[in-house]
Amino acid sequence: MTSREMQIAFEIEANIQDPTNKLSTIEIYYWLNRGVDKFVKTRYDGYNNKREGFEESQKRIDDLRTLIKEVVINTSAGSNKPNSYIATLPNDYMFSVGEEAAITYTNLQSQTITSRQGLIEITTDRYRKELDNPLSDFTLQNDWAYPLRLFYNTYVELISDGQYTIPTFYLRYIKIPVIIDGNNDCDLPLQSHIEIVKFAVQMFIENQVSNRYQTYSAEVASME
Repeated sequence: MTSREMQIAFEIEANIQDPTNKLSTIEIYYWLNRGVDKFVKTRYDGYNNKREGFEESQKRIDDLRTLIKEVVINTSAGSNKPNSYIATLPNDYMFSVGEEAAITYTNLQSQTITSRQGLIEITTDRYRKELDNPLSDFTLQNDWAYPLRLFYNTYVELISDGQYTIPTFYLRYIKIPVIIDGNNDCDLPLQSHIEIVKFAVQMFIENQVSNRYQTYSAEVASME
């Protein structure tokens, strides 16, 4: 659907009878973009009728597939923690889907090896425990290691045990959706557009404290 078609669908679904309460185009686009935001978040984190997060079913994959991007980011030396490397997140980053990193080390034959490895997603309070654990998987052993990973601000912090460097970060992510307006159409898959319209109408009706809210919410809750 084009942005204009979504606007018309919103007007039909909202069924505003009072001409004095008619919304402007700008107001309708506001609610449509609120609908996009809610659609993406509920389909990503599983807070929906099916209790399915992204990639937990084919429907959830198809809901967000057009927002998926993958980038390769070169790192720089970090200063907050020892043996850390910093990757700057893309400007349109919204949610992480999958992450890996390239590690480079010298093996027992004095050969320089670079391999692509998974990461250990940790929280700040777990950082010290992993650092002090000699058996942690972030320690290089048998030619493999999983670097530690932390998020802060607009950066990803990757941490080595000092035996290897981390030159590259691989990120697959959900990007920020395009803002729907008269010039830009919704960039989510076509089959999601009517669901987005219904989310938008539901929030609009709730905002108006309408008697239709309960019945319309039940209809929205039945959506996959």
